[in-house]
Amino acid sequence: MDLNEFKGKKLVHSAVVVLYEQLSDSLILTQRSEQLRTHPGEICFPGGIWEEGDDNYCVTALRELQEELGITPERITLIKELNTQKTLLGSIIHPWFASIESVKPYQLNYHEVVRLISIPMVLVQDAKNYKDFIIERAGRRYVTCEFTANKDWVWGATARIMKQLAK
Repeated sequence: MDLNEFKGKKLVHSAVVVLYEQLSDSLILTQRSEQLRTHPGEICFPGGIWEEGDDNYCVTALRELQEELGITPERITLIKELNTQKTLLGSIIHPWFASIESVKPYQLNYHEVVRLISIPMVLVQDAKNYKDFIIERAGRRYVTCEFTANKDWVWGATARIMKQLAK
């Protein structure tokens, strides 16, 4: 059995940077552009699909961080790899927890992201701010997760990745 296939479909692997900003004691997320083909307008971590030439998923995450926010790898301190997450569409996300003193200066790539979102770590780390809920897709029901302590709806794999930082 091919580990890169699921129900006959090729699995898509992507990587994200779960970025902790020291200056504000916050977790940094982005809102995806409405023009994107997949997950338009959703709240997520900087990141994207593994590409030929990326040595590993960490390289993918750092390349995408630079593409989306103009933040170079030299400014980042990698802390650890978090548990992978699978999306409802069958993609595998490889999250890397990292820190940065300050995200400023940054430059949004408006083709991919339209804004930066900063969520205080005290909220991210509070397990009471996560709630499971059921979503239906293609006639099937799935249990997923949402982060409830923010005005923007953070759910699915992004919320499950955040929940790994909860106490």
